[in-house]
Amino acid sequence: MKKAIFIGFNALGDTLCTTPVLRAFRRTNPDTFVVYIVQNATFCRVLDANPDIDMVLYNEQLYMHGMTIFSNAWLRSLPLDIRETTYLYRFDINQVCSKPESFHEHISIGFSKLLKIPIDSVRPVVHVTPEEHRLAKTFIHKPYFVFSIHSVSNPKMEDGTGYAKDWPLERWLRLSEHVQSRGDYDIIAVGSERDTQIRAPNIRSLYGLPIKITAALLQNALCVITVENGIAHLGAAVDAPMVEIYS
Repeated sequence: MKKAIFIGFNALGDTLCTTPVLRAFRRTNPDTFVVYIVQNATFCRVLDANPDIDMVLYNEQLYMHGMTIFSNAWLRSLPLDIRETTYLYRFDINQVCSKPESFHEHISIGFSKLLKIPIDSVRPVVHVTPEEHRLAKTFIHKPYFVFSIHSVSNPKMEDGTGYAKDWPLERWLRLSEHVQSRGDYDIIAVGSERDTQIRAPNIRSLYGLPIKITAALLQNALCVITVENGIAHLGAAVDAPMVEIYS
């Protein structure tokens, strides 16, 4: 059996942007066994149950800021049989976004060019199970909105006054008041366990949830309001109604 090994070390949004390439690869190589090796991070579980991947390996030595340990010796140390015909592909966001003009196209297209695999859609692939939907519903008491205010990749503004992707906290608070003035709605804030949580009486913090339970919450929200971040890509994957604030 032919085998294809994909190696990635990206943040949530960039990891999701590799999935259209995997979908195209599966369509054109239906008999190839697909392995995806990613860092052992909670957000990478978004790849679980992906129909285009046969096996996901979560590796402690991969980090999204650089694959410094990649070598043939490291590859041979993995629980893989590479004696058969094996193809190796690297999803490297640093190569995809190495030039200013690369930011004028979708990251998925950049990955497809890097791997020379054409794609017909940039929509990410996420498979949310019925059990994950059931678990998401345990947090829901009424119709709700989702706020996502953080971004891992958030460059400083040129004048040094803040970060480019931020939207001022006072505006999030004003927006929450506006939403609740329109009806009996819940407002849920999502993010990682490392993010600074919103402290407001009318916003419920659900930081640190498993990533695919978060995906289920996005999918069933009345609206997701987010800055440009991984949650925005996750919302696109589940076709959530969404407003993206992009500076």
